[in-house]
Amino acid sequence: MSPEPLCPVRFTKDDATWEIEVPAGTSLLEAARDCGAPIQTLCQGIGACVQCKVQVVAGAEHLSRPEALEKDRLGNIFHLTGERLGCQTRVAGPVVVEVLDPKLPRRGRVRR
Repeated sequence: MSPEPLCPVRFTKDDATWEIEVPAGTSLLEAARDCGAPIQTLCQGIGACVQCKVQVVAGAEHLSRPEALEKDRLGNIFHLTGERLGCQTRVAGPVVVEVLDPKLPRRGRVRR
């Protein structure tokens, strides 16, 4: 039995680059943690916080299709923006993604 092929993943942010090879089916968040790329998360990868958003630069065809949870969190324009949730997106081939700065959650206004 031959070993499972590995998928090269490259993360970029500003002028920095992180590269790793991971088994198919690994999430982008897991790959980022394993190579030290600075993807943040508040929900520990369950898709609730949207802090692990990345922009796909190359290899979108090698990523899992967005499921209902990810579509709900990102809206239905992910195919236009190239943005995906690192915790919900799994690799199946070579990809390059840019790490985005997380947005702080909005705080509700207090009415007096």
